[in-house]
Amino acid sequence: MKKLILILVIILLISPYVSAGELIKEMNFNDAAVIDVVQILADKAGLDLVISGDGAIAQNKRTSLHLNNIYAEDAVLNVLEANGLAYEKKGKVIYVSLASPPQEEISQGGRVEVINLKHLSAHKISDLLEKLFAGIKTSQGNSTKSILIKGKGTVIEEVKQLIESVDKPVPQVLIESKVLEIAEADSARLGLSYGNGAFKFLTSKDDGQTRPAEDLLTTLRALITEGKAKLVASPKISTLDNHEAIINIGSRIPYAVPVTTGSTTQWTVDYIDAGVKLRVTPSLGEGDSITAFIQPEVSSVSEWRTTSAGEFPVITTRNAQATLRVNDGETITIGGLLSESDRNNVSKIPVLGDLPLIGYLFQNMTAEKTKTEIVFLITPHII
Repeated sequence: MKKLILILVIILLISPYVSAGELIKEMNFNDAAVIDVVQILADKAGLDLVISGDGAIAQNKRTSLHLNNIYAEDAVLNVLEANGLAYEKKGKVIYVSLASPPQEEISQGGRVEVINLKHLSAHKISDLLEKLFAGIKTSQGNSTKSILIKGKGTVIEEVKQLIESVDKPVPQVLIESKVLEIAEADSARLGLSYGNGAFKFLTSKDDGQTRPAEDLLTTLRALITEGKAKLVASPKISTLDNHEAIINIGSRIPYAVPVTTGSTTQWTVDYIDAGVKLRVTPSLGEGDSITAFIQPEVSSVSEWRTTSAGEFPVITTRNAQATLRVNDGETITIGGLLSESDRNNVSKIPVLGDLPLIGYLFQNMTAEKTKTEIVFLITPHII
């Protein structure tokens, strides 16, 4: 009778705050029978319970539980799993099978608590917690942002302190970049020595390099002012610590592909990417230190190859990789990415070359290959 009164009192206390399908803001159970806890939560979730097995086990299994910001249905399933109760959910009915407690049952005086996570993933931290803290059991409910822990109260408090200290948002890094294109004839003014056509990596604090990066930036600005360099793009992209950011600047080259079905041949259009691609993976260190793993790549159509099936582009690709350490706001310069393109030059006789209809007779068109150097300026910022 006392137990029935206790259950009724708990129901009366919580009923103004939660209802079926709603979020349980806060609810506490102290040394309550597990099956009674499950029944109360099931009622709040609008679920029916069908229980089979040893009734004595149902009453002997007891728990102390603190619930906070969790849906009633998730709480039901978490409590069942944490207490080793087999169940099967079919629609709005949960069938619970009561079995003898396992040998490794946590000693009397333990409790069960649901801890809500802000940034960590429950499945990534569950196994780690069991390795760090002896005598606890963890399980993940339907939500990836909540973890259910069963163990002694003192140990659970230690777990909560640890989670609170590490459940922080992952830092982000803003990758600010500028992509410049410089004619090969003028790239010598940059003063970088590549040696066998290799890529050149510079940071704004390099010592003993061919040329300090600050001087390089000044020269680049002068080339832009003189019209001998062009700012192709200045993309910005944010990424998480230790996550890759990809900057892709280029074109999708279309080409025809024959598809033969039986005696019929049809042509479809396929595409291949060409241009400049930069992959950056920042890793934050102590203070403002940033270690950046950088992979630059430049690709272009070197020729169109004619086959019996049609014309196909031949892509020439150059890439490299390096790991550099800079401070927040310092600039990394990457040079030596050479690109080649076709350009048509038109020369004409003044006045006559501009005449309508016949002007082309007084014009001369020549095709030439233009080589340019692509220079990347990369500045990471911790945000």
